[in-house]
Amino acid sequence: MKTKKLKLASIMVLGTVVLAACTNPFDQLADEINSYLAGDEGTEEPAEVDEAEDVPAAEEPAEAWEDAETDPLYAPIDYTHLYGEGKETSIAAGEHVVGEDIMPGRYSITSTGEYSGYLSIYDEEERYVAGEVLASEGTESTFRDYPTEVLLYIDEGDKMEITNDTTFVFTPVDGPFEGALSPGMYIAGHDIEAGDYRITTEETELSGNIYVHQIEAYDSGRYSVGNPEFGGKDSFVMTFDEGDLVEITGIKSVNMEKLE
Repeated sequence: MKTKKLKLASIMVLGTVVLAACTNPFDQLADEINSYLAGDEGTEEPAEVDEAEDVPAAEEPAEAWEDAETDPLYAPIDYTHLYGEGKETSIAAGEHVVGEDIMPGRYSITSTGEYSGYLSIYDEEERYVAGEVLASEGTESTFRDYPTEVLLYIDEGDKMEITNDTTFVFTPVDGPFEGALSPGMYIAGHDIEAGDYRITTEETELSGNIYVHQIEAYDSGRYSVGNPEFGGKDSFVMTFDEGDLVEITGIKSVNMEKLE
């Protein structure tokens, strides 16, 4: 009897699914229930299903397209106006605005503090742009696995915050770069060549990430690098297309070998 109750319960649940699909759903369900109550296992006849009607695909609201066209998160990332720009500047701990305290441009950023310091950058809309913990040269015994340099594009209106009572030195730089790359931003086709690369890392206690994107809304590629205990990979292949923004974070350096 327990078996029949279970089967009956199953038929009732299944019935809610097939009601919309059967030509005579209530008759079909009643026949199945009566059959099991009578102890007749019987051979199950396939339910007749109405042919699906052609239903036009729902059109996306015009507002969605307008948002994609006007939202800066969907605009192609473009730093071409910052190529070769910048002026060497030293900035102490605190909050600073690009265009007021430092010129927009492409910079190599290093720390002169006794200990590590943290740099974070946000755009005019308060969206996170970049950030990195930097150790000073000469503190390798204490912070040997931490980056000592980060290469970033900073634009008009960006807001920067430097912590830990340290001074950061901003030195203008321009590509191309190859070999061992410090953390930071690299444009494929300008800072590095576009193409296929073998990515490797030195043994480290830290793990970081490599992100690839051409718009801010989503990443087209992402890998964890460094210490395998934290999910990092120490050898893999990535492809960078012309115009890709490649961001390296959280690790002292990665080695990039261009594949033919």
